[in-house]
Amino acid sequence: MYLFSKPYIILGGGLGGLATAACLTRQGKRVLVLERHYLPGGCCHTFDYGEYSFCADVHYISQCASGHTITEFLNYIERDVDFNSLDPNCIDRVITPEVDFKIPLGWENLRSRLLYEFPEETSAINRYCNTIKHLHQEIHDLVREVHWFDQKWYDWLKLPKYWHLFLKRNWTLQNLYDRVGLSAKLQAVLAGQSGDYALPPKEIALLTHTSLVWDYSEGAYYPKHHFRHFVNTIVEAITAGGGVVKLSTPVEHIQVNEDKIKSIIADGSVYQATYAYISDLDPKLTVQLMHDSQALSKRELKRLTDYEYSSSAFNVYLGLDSRFEPENYGIGNWNLWYYPTGNLNAEYEKQLRGDMSHPWIFLSCPTMKTNEPGIAPRGHHILEIATVCPYESFKVLHKTDPKAYKAKKREVYQHIMTSVRELIPDLDKYARMKVYGTPTTSEFYLGQPQGNIYGAKLVPQQVGLNRLGYTTELPNLFFVGASAGYPSVPGVIGNAMDVVELMTGQFVWGQVKTNKAVVTAI
Repeated sequence: MYLFSKPYIILGGGLGGLATAACLTRQGKRVLVLERHYLPGGCCHTFDYGEYSFCADVHYISQCASGHTITEFLNYIERDVDFNSLDPNCIDRVITPEVDFKIPLGWENLRSRLLYEFPEETSAINRYCNTIKHLHQEIHDLVREVHWFDQKWYDWLKLPKYWHLFLKRNWTLQNLYDRVGLSAKLQAVLAGQSGDYALPPKEIALLTHTSLVWDYSEGAYYPKHHFRHFVNTIVEAITAGGGVVKLSTPVEHIQVNEDKIKSIIADGSVYQATYAYISDLDPKLTVQLMHDSQALSKRELKRLTDYEYSSSAFNVYLGLDSRFEPENYGIGNWNLWYYPTGNLNAEYEKQLRGDMSHPWIFLSCPTMKTNEPGIAPRGHHILEIATVCPYESFKVLHKTDPKAYKAKKREVYQHIMTSVRELIPDLDKYARMKVYGTPTTSEFYLGQPQGNIYGAKLVPQQVGLNRLGYTTELPNLFFVGASAGYPSVPGVIGNAMDVVELMTGQFVWGQVKTNKAVVTAI
């Protein structure tokens, strides 16, 4: 076995791992990233299929304006990436049997549109909008005042100031709906972006819902030159500074001795970090790779493994020829969310118990979000479609019966296309290619256990101060992925910036005030 040594070794080349490596490189540190896939970026990687290219799991992002996470990060690593804003009049279009509603940018714009279209629910709408606005402000203030991942004893003295937030810590979105008295049809609309956290109103933590809908109300973006360019820009910042990103190099073993990591084995070679190992892998998977039940104390072992995963997804990627005109079907520079019954709680429950007939769907047309080439032949379009589905049935068939596994994929694909055809009845005549990904696809390529989408499930018991955090009892092991802090592109990049500050003591946040990221509307 060959032995390689670097001051910092990052396990996993998802955005959290890459952002960590880029920030460390910016500080003059030498880094090595080990990624199992042949493409960098994790959920944000882009794969080619014939003449078309698709981003695996990311379709739009928030936090790209001046002073926000993505721009602060890019400024810190001294790189430029241009972003297009989604349509300010409609970033997400939510369709149910009762409602076809366009969510605009701006929280007060959303309130005004809701009041205009649903005047009979004026009181409930105002109570909902006021509560979300108040909670967001308290979350914003608390995060600025207290580092949740590095708490001090005196932080508890600040609790009275955030008593309202504290009282809502165990609320779900459904609790708020019931409190303010929203109708069933408006409950569906206001949870219309549910796929962004993969939970229905009765399960999603109210604080998570608040952060997500507020962030997107402030800005929804797509990279002008696509997500491949965004990922490659980060990789280039690492390699230009002397760092190394090794692809197709899966971590196979983590050796723990004397209460710290001594080395790791990846693709048959031994790697040693002289300062720290940062895992962008799932925490449970990281612990499993230690292959030693005594590597951690019982308390730490329980903390790092006793959590429930978010649900898994089925993704459909379609390449369409030049005859397809998205505008004719209400498709533009926005996303579509279609809920066939309008009862999100029931739809999630049905699908996650294995009934995939007539599922809810998310649909994005990236070729409408930028005019730049790179993902389809000129004049052609691509669609990226997703919904939640259970993992277990795919896992069993994948292991035991490849033929039945392929049949199951085709079956779920046809179920999804039933919903898609209700929006685009003649879609099939435009389709030049199709490819789909199951929960086991995500598990195999991305190392996401059970094909989970967002790490630890975003229920009240697993968010806020209950998130795992970045540090461990092993002084040279840190976590940076979705379960450690928060999922989403700005979430894991923010995790990375926090972790680098923790490890090196050098400020990463707020160091550059100029706005290099250009935001435009198309």
